[in-house]
Amino acid sequence: MSKASELEIAIANAAKSGDALPQILPHWMLNLGILPGNLITSSERIGNKSTTTKTDVLIKLQESPPLKISAKLSNADYFGNWYGHKRFIKEFGYEAFYKMTDKVTEWANNWAQNPNASLFVGVSISFGYRTGNTSIEFLEVFNNIDELKKIIAGVGNGDEVANCLYVSDQYPQNIQQIIENLSPFDNQSISAQSKKIKIVCRPVNPMTERSNRGKNIYTKFQPYQALKNQTSVNTLEALIKLGRFITVEPEKVNHNKILNDLESNYNILIPRKL
Repeated sequence: MSKASELEIAIANAAKSGDALPQILPHWMLNLGILPGNLITSSERIGNKSTTTKTDVLIKLQESPPLKISAKLSNADYFGNWYGHKRFIKEFGYEAFYKMTDKVTEWANNWAQNPNASLFVGVSISFGYRTGNTSIEFLEVFNNIDELKKIIAGVGNGDEVANCLYVSDQYPQNIQQIIENLSPFDNQSISAQSKKIKIVCRPVNPMTERSNRGKNIYTKFQPYQALKNQTSVNTLEALIKLGRFITVEPEKVNHNKILNDLESNYNILIPRKL
């Protein structure tokens, strides 16, 4: 079991049915309509039920709206991991998708010239903390930080949409300790996160990665022309002499599909990790 899962379970176990909330609550909790001293009726870990669920722990209260907690370890890098085309368009729309594939394609053609880059034929995306050259600024694709709330808290109003964030490596022992580590998803906190959370570009090396090759990509390698004879290519330097990266349509294309296309239609054979 991962440390993140252990943290979620610890939070759920610390909020015991029948226990009362403290009589003094943070102002943001009062704004959510949560009453001081309200009783906990249930507490459960619901994280990982689907890719769109942002609530990791759901604490239901007797006469108040629930606490819907997104739990993160202090060193957690990702808030939105491996965004596929279908999910991306559902949450952000087609206009944002085409902005994304434009920006990721621009990034890929630049990254392909970087001496630190490894072989790749496509780039998947995530959202999270990132320094260095493998990211794009959030507002280069999205119009405002309201879109960031979808990534951190989720979309809609159901139990799967979080209303607060728990960030700590410490496992709480009771509801008081949970509340001490909670922060709201309000405009101030989202604005603060916008300075740190970026679009993370994730080029997948087919020679070293297997499962991640099934992730959707936002740019793909396109040869200038087919080779006369089947040729094995195992370095990025050799690959980029044969073509460049181009934008994609929202058709759920992944790394494996591009590898198959390169082999079948362009005589370019790239070794894959089995």
